[in-house]
Amino acid sequence: MCQDRVMKLLIFGFIAGFLLQECHASPHPASSSLSKERRGGTTAEEDDYNYDDEDEPSKELGTNDVNGADLNTMLLTKNHTVETEINDTVTLPCRVTNPQNNTIVMWFKTTTLLYVRDNKHSKDPRLSLGSDYSLTIQNVNVEDDSIYKCIVYPVNKSAYITLKVRGPPYNVMITHGNNDHTNRNLVIQQRDRKFIIHCRASGFPTPLISWSFRGKHLDENHAKQTGINIRKEFLEIHDVKPHHAGDYECLAQNGIGEPVSAAVNVQIKSMPSIAKHIDYLNTAIGDTAELVCLYHSDPTAIKIQWFRGDEPLHDSAKFTISRDHHNHHMRTRLTVKDVEQKDLVTYVCKITNNLGEAMAKTTLGLLPGAAHLANFSYSDGLLHTIWRVRSVQPLSDLQILYKGENTKYTTIDATISEQNKEENGDFWNIKRSIRLPEGEWFITARAKNTEGWAYTETVPLQFQIPGEVSLENRAPGGSSGASIRQVSSASLAVLVLLAVLRRMH
Repeated sequence: MCQDRVMKLLIFGFIAGFLLQECHASPHPASSSLSKERRGGTTAEEDDYNYDDEDEPSKELGTNDVNGADLNTMLLTKNHTVETEINDTVTLPCRVTNPQNNTIVMWFKTTTLLYVRDNKHSKDPRLSLGSDYSLTIQNVNVEDDSIYKCIVYPVNKSAYITLKVRGPPYNVMITHGNNDHTNRNLVIQQRDRKFIIHCRASGFPTPLISWSFRGKHLDENHAKQTGINIRKEFLEIHDVKPHHAGDYECLAQNGIGEPVSAAVNVQIKSMPSIAKHIDYLNTAIGDTAELVCLYHSDPTAIKIQWFRGDEPLHDSAKFTISRDHHNHHMRTRLTVKDVEQKDLVTYVCKITNNLGEAMAKTTLGLLPGAAHLANFSYSDGLLHTIWRVRSVQPLSDLQILYKGENTKYTTIDATISEQNKEENGDFWNIKRSIRLPEGEWFITARAKNTEGWAYTETVPLQFQIPGEVSLENRAPGGSSGASIRQVSSASLAVLVLLAVLRRMH
C-alpha cells in the first residue's frame, strides 16, 4: 500500500513538472509530430485486437464533445494473455484514443519500469516502443515470460498483459520453507518428525513434476514403502526416520525440449540406530569369535563401546575393537580371542552421539545358531527346503516343524552328514522335502549339535499354496532373482507369498 502511494506521488510529481515546463515554453502548446500521429486514428496492428467496448467510451472519463472539439483520452486495451514462442517477435498493445499533450504512457514488467513516454528506462536492446504506444519484444526468451502493465496518465487507467512464452521448463528449484536448497544439503532433525520439500518450476505449458529417491522413481508403491507422501510438486514425510536420508530429485517436463531436474541431499540428524546384529553367535572353546554391530549415526558417534555383561571392554590381548563401513552402514566389531567358558556370556554394543544412544545384545555360546530357510521349491505336492545353520561343532539333528492353519505342529527329521558342511566355513546346508497339499502353512526348524539343541526355533514363515504351482530358487521375503512358474497351463493358481512372520505360540 505504501509502495503504491509513493509511486503515485512520484508519477504525479513527474506530470506536474512536465506541465510546468510546457507552460513556460508556450502559452499555446502545439501538438508534436508524434502526438499528431497518435491522434490520427488506429493502425493495422491495432485492428488485430477486438474489444467489447470499443465503441462505448467509459463514462468515468467525462462527456465527449460529439463535434470533435475535445474528445477525452481513453485506454481501450483490456487485461488479456498473449502466447508466443522462443525467438519470436511479439507486440503488446496499449491502445490509447485521443492522446493529449499531457498524456503519459508508462510500461512496466511487473514492478520494473521500461518506458515513460518515449524515454526508455530499460537497457534491453530487444525492446522498442511503437508510435501507437505498443511494446515490441524481439528474439523472445523464457525470461520474458511475465506480467506487463501499461498505465495512462492523467486518466490513471491501466491494462495488464500476461505474456506466456512456450518453452521447456526452467528455473527448477527445490525449496524447504522459504529457502532454496537446490543442489545443496538440507539438514533435518528427526525429533521434528515431519518435513516437506517443494519443487518449483517455471515454463509454459505448466511443467509436470515427478520425484525420485536415491536414483529410484517414487511411484505410488515405492513411496508408500519408504514412508513418503507425494502430492504433485510437494514431497512430504510425516514420520522422519534415518533411512529417509539421501538424494531427492525432482524432474520437470512439459513436452517441450528435454526434462529439467533439481536435487537436494537430505541429512537426517538423529540418535543412533542399530541396523543389524546377531542375537546369538555360535562358537567353540579355544576359537576366535567376531561379534558385529551395523549402525547408523548422524551426527557422528562420539562413543562406540562394547561390554561383557556390565564390564566395559577395551583393546587388549584378549579383545580387539574395530570400526569401518559395510554396505552403506557404519560397523563396529568385537573380536574375542581364545574363547573360554567365562566368555560365553551376553555382550552389548553401545553407540552414543550428541542426540542419544542405541544398544544391541549378542550372546556367545556353544549351541548351534538358528536354522534359516535359505531356499525352497514346490512341485508334485512336495515342498523342497534347504536350511542353513551355523555351528562350529558337528550337527547331529535338524527338526523341521510345520502345521496348517488349524492344526498342531508336525515334526520331521532331516538326515545330516559331513557333506552338508560348507568346505571353508562353519555353516551347514541341510535339504529336506515335505509332502504338502494346497493350503496355508507355517514352517520352522531347529538344529542340534554335540552341545545340545538350539535355544529357539527360527521365526516361522507363513505361506499359501492355492494350486498346482512350482517355486524355483525362491527365498523367504522375495529376494532378487526369485521366480514363480506355473506347471499347468490350465491352472490359474499363483503362489501368494504373504511374507508375514509370526512367532510360534
